[in-house]
Amino acid sequence: MISFENQLNRESKFKFADYPVMSILQFPPDWGFGNRMLYYNNLIQLTNKHNQEWNCVEWKGHEYFFGDLLGDQSGTGVGLQPCLGEKFFEWNSISTRKVFILKDRPFIESNTVAIHFRGTDFKWWNPDSILDTDYYINALEEIKDDISQAILFTDDTSLSSFNAVKTYLEQEKIKYTLGENSSDRNNYISDFTKMAECDYIISSPSTFCICAGFIGRQKKIIHSKKWLENRIKVDDKFWVDLYNGGNEDYSIWRLV
Repeated sequence: MISFENQLNRESKFKFADYPVMSILQFPPDWGFGNRMLYYNNLIQLTNKHNQEWNCVEWKGHEYFFGDLLGDQSGTGVGLQPCLGEKFFEWNSISTRKVFILKDRPFIESNTVAIHFRGTDFKWWNPDSILDTDYYINALEEIKDDISQAILFTDDTSLSSFNAVKTYLEQEKIKYTLGENSSDRNNYISDFTKMAECDYIISSPSTFCICAGFIGRQKKIIHSKKWLENRIKVDDKFWVDLYNGGNEDYSIWRLV
């Protein structure tokens, strides 16, 4: 199997016309929904950019979107190596809101803020990715006079930030509800579709939340300044590109 990434590293010698079909042959088994979406999106963005045919192995979650997300399965092309946010902005050539059109778009009241907290395995991946209470409270202070309600989404209700935000919302008399199922990695779509239809997102480093941000409604997206600075220091390309402006589908509205 030809490694497409190796070919791209010698882009001056690579001729896209020599490889009429590009493929995703498999998804890493430990990847969640957000990572699968990003990998698939990279395939579509790159092949659209170079006017290539594509196909994709069946992946868990494609059934929630309109359209053919698998392509013509009659032939296998050059394999696209696993890639995530590092290619999200670089390969952008078509709106992600055209790539991913949800079949189920729940009604969400105008000016609702989605607040996402990620815990569990992030503690081992990168402790800095567990965003602190100050970030969430300061973000809410920025928008509390403009929002109608909040929906809280988390996979870890033991997080101090999650419980502090609930207390804050109650003290400020801001109506809030809890997402139904984001703690269950196999039963996530209700939370995802609701997040995608909010007007604001107080975001986390989770690809689940980031993907909800670039489909559905256009949103005002808030990110942690401390987290962004952390990732820029290590030259994490997704966050560097986002800091430099992102694109029409995903950009920072406020850094807090």
